[in-house]
Amino acid sequence: MSKEFFEAKSTKQLCKILGVSESEAAKIEMRRNLVISIKRTVEKNGWTHAEAAEEAEVGRTVMTAILNGNLEKISTDRLIDIAHRIGLKLRLKVA
Repeated sequence: MSKEFFEAKSTKQLCKILGVSESEAAKIEMRRNLVISIKRTVEKNGWTHAEAAEEAEVGRTVMTAILNGNLEKISTDRLIDIAHRIGLKLRLKVA
């Protein structure tokens, strides 16, 4: 029995392989970029999950979930609020 493997080099490619619509792919990419930026800021500042949570004004379990990529119960609006509270400047680019 042979298994077929696919390699995706971007979120857009992955969504195409999975059959996710382009509009959904854009939302996934935005959330991915928010999480990456939040993680980088936490690491750059040397914050523990508890310290990052305090800075972002959320519970430690929420911050831990974000840093571990568990976003099932975390809205895009909440990610934006957290990013802003930890000092990130957000800009939406529409092309």
